[in-house]
Amino acid sequence: MTFDLASLPPIWQTAVLEGPALRPPPGVQPNFINPPNQNSLGYALLVICGVVSTMMTGIRLYAKFITSKKFGIEDYLLLAALGVYGGFLFISFEIVVMPGLYVHQWNVRLKDLSLILYNVNNNYILYGVIIMLLKAGILLEWTRLFVPLGIHNAFWWTCHITLWVNVMFYIACTVVENFSCTPREKIWNKVMTEGHCVNNPALIMSSGIINLLSDVLIFTLPQKIIWGLHISNKKRVGICLIFATGVFGCVCGGFRLWSSIRALRSEDITFMVGPIGLWSHGEITAGFLVLCVPSAPKAFQNNALTKKVSSWVGSRKSSKGNVNSRRGLPSWYRAKVPGRPRHMDVSTLEECTLVTVRTDDESKKSIVSEQGPWVDDRIERAHPSIVHLRTHGLA
Repeated sequence: MTFDLASLPPIWQTAVLEGPALRPPPGVQPNFINPPNQNSLGYALLVICGVVSTMMTGIRLYAKFITSKKFGIEDYLLLAALGVYGGFLFISFEIVVMPGLYVHQWNVRLKDLSLILYNVNNNYILYGVIIMLLKAGILLEWTRLFVPLGIHNAFWWTCHITLWVNVMFYIACTVVENFSCTPREKIWNKVMTEGHCVNNPALIMSSGIINLLSDVLIFTLPQKIIWGLHISNKKRVGICLIFATGVFGCVCGGFRLWSSIRALRSEDITFMVGPIGLWSHGEITAGFLVLCVPSAPKAFQNNALTKKVSSWVGSRKSSKGNVNSRRGLPSWYRAKVPGRPRHMDVSTLEECTLVTVRTDDESKKSIVSEQGPWVDDRIERAHPSIVHLRTHGLA
């Protein structure tokens, strides 16, 4: 909707601004007071995504603090992403309040449309910043987990190339989105006639496609290494499930792209931004999960309450087993408790973490230190071709 509002008489200007922002379908009466909406769904989803993202960030930082007492670059990127996501959530709540979730544009006054589009534009910019920070953190985490220090193999280069391509892409998208119209107010003021804008549909389409492709690439990167680990299929599937939280992000990214394509073909902007926003929150939350879930086992394993519960359950099972096993045996008999190798206090992901990458004629071997999953300097010097998950910094 673009017309010269200033050319109208003042009384007509007031009537137009107080009227609907889009012509309603035949027989439909605009409802500016209490239009049909899905605000309850919006509030619930925003609260869930905010709580889950904040909680998982806290779990990861707690796990890092109790294990290494220091944070890496990916942890600071995570904190920055959470801070920007706080602003994203705040604006999302404002959009749910005005105009509401899944509210048709003919149920919105034209004078209110500019503020709505202003908030939508700001959230679009913040979305790119959040995704950029999360993907950078995830890729750095992948290199820390799956590549030994000082080794720049194909996986390391793939992660870093993907990281910097994503960073440059999202920075470019942020700049273009900020200055897509001249003057900038024309981005959200649809009654402004002067000025011009770039091809926004092409920008939205290209950014959505590249964003989805990078989601899929980041999800698939560690799968080959995980399935190459010399561990049981049960443990391998468990590790894949932990890292496969990225599947949810890919699904959300796909539906977000689909919703964006639908929005480009519609004039009902206030209605179509609803599903785009919902899928955006889902994709962002999935990013927090991908970066934080691998640290969760370590946080709970070192938790005092968890240890007490595990000890109580273990003692109950042990006492029950002892009662049943002593039936028919003399009172002096004491069964020998089989020896059990001592393991270091590590999480599930840290139990078996070495895999060779030799391509010569030697048979492939898995070498695990008797003291645990860490590789000491002697093994690394003797077998420089071994790739291992450096799980000392996993949590």
